[in-house]
Amino acid sequence: MSVRPAVVLVTKGRPMSEQKLRLFTFPAAFGLPTAGPFGLKLEMALRMLEVPYERVFEMDNRKGPKRKSPWIEDGDTRIGDTELILEHVARTRDVVLDEGTTPEERARGHVLRRALEEHFHQVFEYELLVHERSLDLVRQMATMSAPKILARPIAAYLRRTVRKHLFERGIARHSPAEIEAMGRADVDALVAWLGDREWFVGDRPTKVDCIAFGLLAVAIRCELDTPVFAYVRAQPTLVAFVERVLARYFPEHASSVARAAA
Repeated sequence: MSVRPAVVLVTKGRPMSEQKLRLFTFPAAFGLPTAGPFGLKLEMALRMLEVPYERVFEMDNRKGPKRKSPWIEDGDTRIGDTELILEHVARTRDVVLDEGTTPEERARGHVLRRALEEHFHQVFEYELLVHERSLDLVRQMATMSAPKILARPIAAYLRRTVRKHLFERGIARHSPAEIEAMGRADVDALVAWLGDREWFVGDRPTKVDCIAFGLLAVAIRCELDTPVFAYVRAQPTLVAFVERVLARYFPEHASSVARAAA
Protein backbone atom coordinates (compact mmCIF):
# COMPACT_ATOMS: atom_id res chain seq x y z
CA MET A 1 0.00 0.00 0.00
CA SER A 2 1.58 3.25 -1.13
CA VAL A 3 1.56 6.33 1.07
CA ARG A 4 1.24 9.68 -0.65
CA PRO A 5 3.25 12.62 0.66
CA ALA A 6 1.19 15.30 2.37
CA VAL A 7 0.71 18.64 0.68
CA VAL A 8 1.74 21.27 3.20
CA LEU A 9 0.50 24.85 2.85
CA VAL A 10 1.06 27.09 5.85
CA THR A 11 -1.49 29.64 7.03
CA LYS A 12 -1.40 31.45 10.36
CA GLY A 13 1.65 29.40 11.29
CA ARG A 14 -0.04 26.02 10.92
CA PRO A 15 0.07 23.59 7.99
CA MET A 16 -3.19 23.85 6.06
CA SER A 17 -3.23 20.09 5.57
CA GLU A 18 -3.53 19.71 9.36
CA GLN A 19 -6.20 22.36 9.90
CA LYS A 20 -9.84 21.49 10.39
CA LEU A 21 -12.12 23.03 7.80
CA ARG A 22 -15.04 25.15 8.98
CA LEU A 23 -18.08 24.16 6.95
CA PHE A 24 -20.95 26.67 6.93
CA THR A 25 -24.28 25.11 6.09
CA PHE A 26 -28.00 25.31 6.85
CA PRO A 27 -29.13 24.04 10.28
CA ALA A 28 -29.99 20.42 10.95
CA ALA A 29 -33.52 19.30 10.08
CA PHE A 30 -35.56 16.22 9.16
CA GLY A 31 -33.28 13.99 11.21
CA LEU A 32 -30.34 14.95 8.99
CA PRO A 33 -27.13 16.83 9.88
CA THR A 34 -28.18 19.75 7.65
CA ALA A 35 -31.27 20.64 5.63
CA GLY A 36 -29.18 21.66 2.63
CA PRO A 37 -28.70 19.06 -0.13
CA PHE A 38 -25.37 20.55 -1.18
CA GLY A 39 -24.28 20.70 2.45
CA LEU A 40 -25.06 16.98 2.67
CA LYS A 41 -23.15 16.40 -0.56
CA LEU A 42 -20.08 18.12 0.81
CA GLU A 43 -20.23 16.44 4.21
CA MET A 44 -20.49 13.00 2.62
CA ALA A 45 -17.55 13.79 0.34
CA LEU A 46 -15.39 14.99 3.23
CA ARG A 47 -16.23 11.88 5.23
CA MET A 48 -15.37 9.70 2.25
CA LEU A 49 -12.01 11.48 2.08
CA GLU A 50 -11.58 11.38 5.88
CA VAL A 51 -11.01 15.14 5.96
CA PRO A 52 -11.89 16.58 9.39
CA TYR A 53 -14.24 19.53 9.51
CA GLU A 54 -16.26 21.61 11.93
CA ARG A 55 -19.91 22.19 11.01
CA VAL A 56 -21.17 25.74 11.53
CA PHE A 57 -24.88 26.41 11.11
CA GLU A 58 -25.73 29.56 9.16
CA MET A 59 -29.17 30.37 7.73
CA ASP A 60 -28.05 33.47 5.81
CA ASN A 61 -26.29 32.17 2.69
CA ARG A 62 -25.61 35.78 1.64
CA LYS A 63 -22.69 35.70 4.07
CA GLY A 64 -20.89 33.17 1.88
CA PRO A 65 -18.32 34.22 -0.72
CA LYS A 66 -20.70 33.24 -3.55
CA ARG A 67 -23.89 34.06 -1.64
CA LYS A 68 -24.96 30.43 -1.53
CA SER A 69 -24.69 27.53 0.90
CA PRO A 70 -22.47 25.73 1.80
CA TRP A 71 -19.09 27.37 1.97
CA ILE A 72 -15.88 26.74 3.90
CA GLU A 73 -13.22 28.66 5.74
CA ASP A 74 -9.74 27.14 5.72
CA GLY A 75 -7.47 29.48 7.60
CA ASP A 76 -7.66 32.77 5.70
CA THR A 77 -9.25 31.12 2.67
CA ARG A 78 -13.02 31.29 2.08
CA ILE A 79 -14.52 29.23 -0.76
CA GLY A 80 -18.06 28.73 -1.99
CA ASP A 81 -19.40 26.08 -4.41
CA THR A 82 -18.98 22.41 -3.54
CA GLU A 83 -16.97 21.60 -6.66
CA LEU A 84 -14.47 24.41 -5.99
CA ILE A 85 -14.28 23.36 -2.35
CA LEU A 86 -13.43 19.78 -3.33
CA GLU A 87 -10.77 21.06 -5.74
CA HIS A 88 -9.28 23.07 -2.87
CA VAL A 89 -9.32 20.00 -0.62
CA ALA A 90 -7.54 17.98 -3.32
CA ARG A 91 -4.81 20.64 -3.63
CA THR A 92 -4.26 21.17 0.09
CA ARG A 93 -4.87 17.68 1.53
CA ASP A 94 -3.70 15.54 -1.39
CA VAL A 95 -6.90 13.50 -1.37
CA VAL A 96 -8.98 13.16 -4.53
CA LEU A 97 -12.56 12.00 -4.74
CA ASP A 98 -13.19 9.26 -7.32
CA GLU A 99 -9.51 8.38 -7.53
CA GLY A 100 -9.16 5.01 -9.22
CA THR A 101 -12.33 5.28 -11.30
CA THR A 102 -12.11 4.79 -15.06
CA PRO A 103 -12.59 7.64 -17.58
CA GLU A 104 -15.92 6.07 -18.56
CA GLU A 105 -17.10 5.94 -14.95
CA ARG A 106 -16.08 9.57 -14.40
CA ALA A 107 -17.92 10.60 -17.57
CA ARG A 108 -21.08 8.77 -16.53
CA GLY A 109 -20.88 10.28 -13.07
CA HIS A 110 -20.35 13.76 -14.49
CA VAL A 111 -23.43 13.52 -16.72
CA LEU A 112 -25.67 12.19 -13.94
CA ARG A 113 -24.39 14.78 -11.48
CA ARG A 114 -25.20 17.58 -13.92
CA ALA A 115 -28.72 16.20 -14.38
CA LEU A 116 -29.23 16.11 -10.63
CA GLU A 117 -27.71 19.49 -9.83
CA GLU A 118 -29.05 21.44 -12.79
CA HIS A 119 -32.51 19.91 -13.33
CA PHE A 120 -33.73 17.75 -10.49
CA HIS A 121 -32.51 20.37 -8.02
CA GLN A 122 -34.95 22.83 -9.60
CA VAL A 123 -37.83 20.41 -9.03
CA PHE A 124 -36.50 19.85 -5.51
CA GLU A 125 -36.50 23.58 -4.67
CA TYR A 126 -39.94 24.04 -6.19
CA GLU A 127 -41.46 21.29 -4.06
CA LEU A 128 -39.61 22.22 -0.87
CA LEU A 129 -40.14 25.99 -0.99
CA VAL A 130 -42.77 26.97 -3.58
CA HIS A 131 -45.39 24.22 -3.86
CA GLU A 132 -48.64 25.07 -2.06
CA ARG A 133 -48.27 22.05 0.22
CA SER A 134 -44.90 23.30 1.50
CA LEU A 135 -46.24 26.54 3.03
CA ASP A 136 -46.34 25.30 6.64
CA LEU A 137 -42.82 23.90 6.36
CA VAL A 138 -41.48 27.17 4.95
CA ARG A 139 -43.05 29.04 7.86
CA GLN A 140 -41.40 26.62 10.29
CA MET A 141 -38.07 27.18 8.58
CA ALA A 142 -38.55 30.95 8.87
CA THR A 143 -38.76 30.67 12.66
CA MET A 144 -35.25 29.21 12.71
CA SER A 145 -33.77 32.64 12.06
CA ALA A 146 -36.50 35.09 13.12
CA PRO A 147 -39.19 35.59 15.79
CA LYS A 148 -42.36 33.55 15.28
CA ILE A 149 -44.41 36.70 14.68
CA LEU A 150 -42.37 37.34 11.52
CA ALA A 151 -42.68 33.80 10.16
CA ARG A 152 -45.57 34.55 7.78
CA PRO A 153 -44.06 37.61 6.04
CA ILE A 154 -40.61 36.01 5.87
CA ALA A 155 -42.08 32.81 4.41
CA ALA A 156 -44.04 34.80 1.83
CA TYR A 157 -40.91 36.73 0.86
CA LEU A 158 -38.83 33.53 0.63
CA ARG A 159 -41.40 31.82 -1.57
CA ARG A 160 -41.60 34.83 -3.90
CA THR A 161 -37.82 35.03 -4.12
CA VAL A 162 -37.38 31.32 -4.83
CA ARG A 163 -40.20 31.32 -7.39
CA LYS A 164 -38.53 34.22 -9.23
CA HIS A 165 -35.18 32.42 -9.07
CA LEU A 166 -36.73 29.22 -10.44
CA PHE A 167 -38.50 31.15 -13.18
CA GLU A 168 -35.11 32.48 -14.27
CA ARG A 169 -33.62 28.96 -14.12
CA GLY A 170 -36.58 27.65 -16.10
CA ILE A 171 -38.65 25.20 -14.06
CA ALA A 172 -41.16 27.72 -12.66
CA ARG A 173 -42.19 28.71 -16.19
CA HIS A 174 -44.14 25.44 -16.27
CA SER A 175 -47.43 24.44 -14.66
CA PRO A 176 -47.45 22.36 -11.45
CA ALA A 177 -48.59 19.31 -13.45
CA GLU A 178 -45.74 19.76 -15.93
CA ILE A 179 -43.20 20.15 -13.12
CA GLU A 180 -44.52 16.99 -11.48
CA ALA A 181 -44.17 15.06 -14.74
CA MET A 182 -40.59 16.29 -15.17
CA GLY A 183 -39.71 15.37 -11.59
CA ARG A 184 -41.22 11.90 -11.88
CA ALA A 185 -39.24 11.34 -15.08
CA ASP A 186 -36.05 12.26 -13.22
CA VAL A 187 -36.91 9.84 -10.41
CA ASP A 188 -37.71 7.05 -12.87
CA ALA A 189 -34.34 7.63 -14.52
CA LEU A 190 -32.56 7.42 -11.15
CA VAL A 191 -34.32 4.16 -10.31
CA ALA A 192 -33.40 2.66 -13.70
CA TRP A 193 -29.82 3.93 -13.47
CA LEU A 194 -29.27 2.51 -9.97
CA GLY A 195 -30.97 -0.80 -10.77
CA ASP A 196 -30.01 -3.44 -8.22
CA ARG A 197 -26.59 -1.92 -7.53
CA GLU A 198 -25.60 -0.25 -4.26
CA TRP A 199 -24.03 2.83 -5.88
CA PHE A 200 -24.76 4.87 -8.99
CA VAL A 201 -21.37 4.45 -10.68
CA GLY A 202 -19.10 1.49 -10.09
CA ASP A 203 -18.92 -0.78 -7.09
CA ARG A 204 -18.09 1.90 -4.52
CA PRO A 205 -19.38 5.38 -3.63
CA THR A 206 -18.32 8.26 -5.90
CA LYS A 207 -19.02 11.98 -6.09
CA VAL A 208 -22.36 11.52 -7.84
CA ASP A 209 -23.57 9.44 -4.91
CA CYS A 210 -22.93 12.47 -2.69
CA ILE A 211 -25.36 14.77 -4.50
CA ALA A 212 -27.86 11.97 -5.07
CA PHE A 213 -27.81 11.39 -1.31
CA GLY A 214 -28.19 15.11 -0.54
CA LEU A 215 -31.28 15.55 -2.69
CA LEU A 216 -32.93 12.20 -1.98
CA ALA A 217 -32.36 12.26 1.78
CA VAL A 218 -34.16 15.59 2.18
CA ALA A 219 -36.96 14.53 -0.16
CA ILE A 220 -37.49 11.38 1.90
CA ARG A 221 -37.02 12.81 5.38
CA CYS A 222 -38.92 16.10 5.10
CA GLU A 223 -42.20 14.14 4.82
CA LEU A 224 -43.80 16.78 2.60
CA ASP A 225 -46.88 15.47 0.78
CA THR A 226 -45.79 16.98 -2.52
CA PRO A 227 -46.11 14.79 -5.63
CA VAL A 228 -42.46 14.26 -6.53
CA PHE A 229 -41.21 13.90 -2.96
CA ALA A 230 -43.95 11.36 -2.27
CA TYR A 231 -42.94 9.53 -5.45
CA VAL A 232 -39.31 9.39 -4.26
CA ARG A 233 -40.43 7.85 -0.96
CA ALA A 234 -42.33 5.19 -2.91
CA GLN A 235 -39.12 3.91 -4.55
CA PRO A 236 -37.62 1.17 -2.34
CA THR A 237 -34.21 1.22 -4.03
CA LEU A 238 -33.82 4.99 -3.51
CA VAL A 239 -34.90 4.76 0.13
CA ALA A 240 -32.45 1.88 0.61
CA PHE A 241 -29.71 3.93 -1.03
CA VAL A 242 -30.19 6.78 1.46
CA GLU A 243 -30.22 4.31 4.36
CA ARG A 244 -26.99 2.80 3.03
CA VAL A 245 -25.22 6.17 2.92
CA LEU A 246 -26.37 7.12 6.39
CA ALA A 247 -25.32 3.79 7.87
CA ARG A 248 -21.87 4.06 6.27
CA TYR A 249 -21.06 7.76 6.69
CA PHE A 250 -23.59 9.21 9.14
CA PRO A 251 -24.34 6.38 11.58
CA GLU A 252 -25.59 8.87 14.15
CA HIS A 253 -28.53 9.58 11.79
CA ALA A 254 -29.14 6.15 10.28
CA SER A 255 -32.08 5.22 12.49
CA SER A 256 -34.01 8.31 11.35
CA VAL A 257 -34.21 7.09 7.77
CA ALA A 258 -35.01 3.57 8.94
CA ARG A 259 -38.08 4.95 10.72
CA ALA A 260 -39.10 6.92 7.63
CA ALA A 261 -38.93 3.80 5.47
CA ALA A 262 -40.87 1.65 7.90
